[in-house]
Amino acid sequence: MATVMTSKDEEMTTPVSVPEAATSTVEAMEVVSDAPTADATPNAVETSEEEYKLIVLNYGKWKDAKSMEQVLRERQVAFRKVQKSRQLSFGFVHFHTQEARDAALPVLQTIEWNGELMDVKTALPKKSMKPVRSNKKRPRTETEEGGAEDKPARQSNDGDEHEASAEGAKEPPKNAREVVTPWADVPYDEQLERKEAEMKKVMIKIVRQTRKEYFKKEKRVANEKRNSKKQKLEASNEDEEGPFSSNAKAFIPTWLTSHGSLYVVADSVLYSRPHEADVSTPWSRIVDAPGVTAIVSFGSELVAATTENIITALKYGPTASYWEKLCDGPSVAIASLASLRGSLLCCTTEGSILKQEGAGRFATGEWKELAVVEGARSITTHNGFLYACCPGETSTPKWQRAPLTADALDTLEFAPYDWSIEVPQMLGMCSHDHQMILLSGHSLAYAAVEGAASVDTRPLSVGTSEAVLTGFASHKGLCCPMDSIHASPVVEGYRNKCEFSIGFDANEKPCVGFRMGLFRDGSVIVSPPKDCVSVSPIMEKVCATVQDLIESSGIPVYDVKTQVGVWRLLTVRHSERTNQLMIMLQVNPKGMSPEEKERLNQLVLEKLTDSSLDYQVTSLFLQEYEGVSAASENDPLVHLHGEKTIEEHLLGMRFSVSPNAFFQVNTRGAETLYSLVKQHAIANEKTLLYDVCCGTGTIGICSSKGTGKVVGIEICKAATDDAVVNAKLNDVTNVSFVNSKAEDVMRDLLKAKPTGEGDAELSRVVAIVDPPRAGLHHQVLRSLRSCPPVERIVYVSCNPTGSLIQDAVTLCGPKTKSITGNAFEPVHAIPVDMFPHTPHCEMIIVFDRVNKTS
Repeated sequence: MATVMTSKDEEMTTPVSVPEAATSTVEAMEVVSDAPTADATPNAVETSEEEYKLIVLNYGKWKDAKSMEQVLRERQVAFRKVQKSRQLSFGFVHFHTQEARDAALPVLQTIEWNGELMDVKTALPKKSMKPVRSNKKRPRTETEEGGAEDKPARQSNDGDEHEASAEGAKEPPKNAREVVTPWADVPYDEQLERKEAEMKKVMIKIVRQTRKEYFKKEKRVANEKRNSKKQKLEASNEDEEGPFSSNAKAFIPTWLTSHGSLYVVADSVLYSRPHEADVSTPWSRIVDAPGVTAIVSFGSELVAATTENIITALKYGPTASYWEKLCDGPSVAIASLASLRGSLLCCTTEGSILKQEGAGRFATGEWKELAVVEGARSITTHNGFLYACCPGETSTPKWQRAPLTADALDTLEFAPYDWSIEVPQMLGMCSHDHQMILLSGHSLAYAAVEGAASVDTRPLSVGTSEAVLTGFASHKGLCCPMDSIHASPVVEGYRNKCEFSIGFDANEKPCVGFRMGLFRDGSVIVSPPKDCVSVSPIMEKVCATVQDLIESSGIPVYDVKTQVGVWRLLTVRHSERTNQLMIMLQVNPKGMSPEEKERLNQLVLEKLTDSSLDYQVTSLFLQEYEGVSAASENDPLVHLHGEKTIEEHLLGMRFSVSPNAFFQVNTRGAETLYSLVKQHAIANEKTLLYDVCCGTGTIGICSSKGTGKVVGIEICKAATDDAVVNAKLNDVTNVSFVNSKAEDVMRDLLKAKPTGEGDAELSRVVAIVDPPRAGLHHQVLRSLRSCPPVERIVYVSCNPTGSLIQDAVTLCGPKTKSITGNAFEPVHAIPVDMFPHTPHCEMIIVFDRVNKTS
């Protein structure tokens, strides 16, 4: 997918409808399990075979139904059947009644599946997988005729087959505002929350897809060994004895297989140790944690409460970790924290169970009371319940628990729970891998809640023997630290460049503005840019001037359907800081005489340089183009007036921008983006920095100070010409540029000995890549993998939900015949909002080379 999908950001209980294409796909495949299980609820009234079900979005393409059935039985979930095809990444769990389904939902959401929590939602009864052995075609109903569900499901670029969506057919946009800035009516904090949530999903998908590649390699190696053994046996005329057993195991990096870690605060210091480590493994010091009284895994972050009743989150900078405030706590001191369906819960020292209104750093600071449990000091979620521990004077604490029903975030109903387990000095608890882990003094007790009590006690061995323990949690998080999304410094009129279509409005009248959809989808209507909050006032004025020019000229507008007419496209660039304004008009000269062309040029020149205008055009171009599709960057331009470029200021540097050169459309947002890129490149005088897809050289030039040498690579000739000028404008001498396809020159450049000015040897190579939406060419990716000196890649993506995931898998996946060199791993992710009021977001991921040989 190329855009942020908002439908999946809703509450976990939102009903989900699976696209029709998913249905048709399944009808051609084997449904592994379609018979009622022994766990089915007896005497239930079955209203419809497809009525009550949950969809497991991250089921796994090759997981069968039996593995899910076993897990559900272990959790004592009453279900009717599990439905799964090996060809699809999602599956269904069916129930006899709505009550059974609603009771199972919170339980499934707490189950760890394939190394992560199940992504489970309520599925609508229609549009589901159907039994394949029926050859009858389902008749179409009247309500389905012509509906949005009839369209094939869009396959995302990251390999996930179908995005389940609760949204039905959307109404067509009414104006350009709804097309260009579809989130204009959404509060900006909510926009940031949606985008941040989507970027977290991107990181999860990178792990899934990369892990799949390692498993595929493991299978390939096993098959090769099997075939090799078979050939040897055939050559020696011997019979194979017994089944073939292959010990072929692909090396899978720990960032793909880790089950998370335990975290504990001892003497105001945060320590961690992986779950898979044995008791002799020392605890790692993470960061100072002064005043921390409780910690919890909240989403992808480790969240803490302090003695000052402030909620903070652990953040990871390029060189150090730190705590960042999220919101204020309640008026009463916090004793314990828990997480439930994206909401933060706390237990106060008075036994009140409260829910934080809002989520993450978008929290409001207001708390809602859900229940009161007298004497409670610790809470945690486990197997569909919220447990509260009430330590008493004896070594056997009292327990209460509340079922996590659909309305659990509104009210909780606690009841005593008989769990006779001795835990002297109970200090904290958490849940992991079907067990409760209880912190007691300086020991950990691993206990099963259901069934016979069984306790495995292990020494803690953290800090000193007299250390004061004040926080305890199990936390997995993402595969690498991710910043909270960096907001755009400006949210209105932020675009320094806009392309306006010239066509016809709904009344067949000439119009300068934005097309109301894609031409390939049949949309040809153009709407004026009124109320488009991303468009600056001066650009709206230019549109009005050109609109007047077209209407008074008597020259026809280009019709995309008949390909007849003249006026085609208006491009406007404007620098708020230098107040320079560039206008480029694209026309179709087909059939025009030289005299008519000259008259056209004169009309444009006179109209747009008129002294009565309340803006001044500093650069004016005309582009003659007869083609049907969009003109290329290298198509010729006719310079009519003023300078040939405009100047933009960025991070205190000057940049010359030509009409077709790439430059970030949000100048102040680009300053945030480039500052973060430079910060995470960690370049010094011994660093050779490659700026791949460098455009006008902005990133490389902004990162040049203190760097040994910068080499920029760009395919667009106009952009590299601008880049050379920009280096001179800023007196930067350690930067050079190569005008070529990156895939044609990267291998040779990387093979060359890295030297700087005066042939000084450079010991470190870092690549900054800022590719177009399609991502990096596979040859560039292979070159980066195969060149050992490249130890860090700072990847800037404008398409994180699509090409970024594909490229990350190539950089981080296993070796193949064509992909050589040690893999990279993600070490930091930084989302940056460059496009307010739209679903789009930039994402920086820092990849470091893994030294261990795969």
